[in-house]
Amino acid sequence: MTATWDWGVPLVYAGLAAAAAGLFSLVWPLRFLWIRRRSSAAAVALAGLALIAAGVLFPAPVRSSTPRTSRLDHVLPEFQFHEVHETRIRATPREVFRAIRQVTAPEIRYFRLLTWIRSPRLGSARPSILAPPPDRPVLDVALGTGFLLLAQDPEREIVIGTLLCRRLPAGAAGLTPAAFQGLWDPGFCKAAMNFRILPESGGVVRLTTETRILALGPAAERRFAAYWRVVYPGSALIRRSWLEAIRRRSETHRPPCLDGIAAYLRPVDEALAGFEKEEVLADTVIAQSLLVRGKLEAASIDPECADARRESLVYLNHLIPGFQAYLGRGARDKAARGELDSIVRRARVHEAQALGSVDRR
Repeated sequence: MTATWDWGVPLVYAGLAAAAAGLFSLVWPLRFLWIRRRSSAAAVALAGLALIAAGVLFPAPVRSSTPRTSRLDHVLPEFQFHEVHETRIRATPREVFRAIRQVTAPEIRYFRLLTWIRSPRLGSARPSILAPPPDRPVLDVALGTGFLLLAQDPEREIVIGTLLCRRLPAGAAGLTPAAFQGLWDPGFCKAAMNFRILPESGGVVRLTTETRILALGPAAERRFAAYWRVVYPGSALIRRSWLEAIRRRSETHRPPCLDGIAAYLRPVDEALAGFEKEEVLADTVIAQSLLVRGKLEAASIDPECADARRESLVYLNHLIPGFQAYLGRGARDKAARGELDSIVRRARVHEAQALGSVDRR
């Protein structure tokens, strides 16, 4: 599923700008905008209101996620409104997942300001996702104040969700993940948000967050569209700042010895890159891997990086026999090359683990 732009958002904001310019020009004409008369100012203000109405009423067709590759795809496969953001983090999936669960509101830039604008509060307020205590993880606050843990795959993905637009009737049984997925009563809006961790090569993971909303029925769709198309810029800013907070927390305790291990592995990475471009022979990859393996086994490594060295050796111990088997079957054998590519992909998972691993015992 590819992200698509919601054209209702720019229509609403173009309308807000035009309406503001027109109303201001009723008192002080903005001549640089060619608004010189009150009649022109009134026309601009009315045009702005028309744009706002058009933005709110702009169609929001139901979209489906295909193929279903994430837990979010199974929890809420259909939706009308959504946003997707991502960042890359030099850390292990374990460290990133821990940061997702531990990050607090003060770590997320603009979080308190934007949530206050969304829901102004005077004095103390009951803890909620819009007013989380500064010393508690944001996700824990959300899950304790109306959000559900809809799915969790440790070190890979977490999905939370809630109902909007309408409250459950008094006396109704508490909402469960199964009830959330099975709810189709008109008037409700089903909202789900995930964080998904995707390991890449070189000790980097790609962290994405996606928010989806499915409005059940035309009335709920119109109501939510009016809200969403006004708050979207602030919502997007919070999501990006949230990802940045997770990145900073994940990378805070990266020990210097990891950079030393990365330096050891660099010649192997360069040889692999050259092999994939058909500029380097398989023999070169084997020779570099054997050399680096010997250096790593003999090196004096800080205890903090014991896990990193172990994962690095697993990485090399995948590559060496994999390339040796490839040469033994003949470099022109397509099946052998396919098996080698599979071995390299598995090996790089261990390299990704190595370059972010920290032994915290």
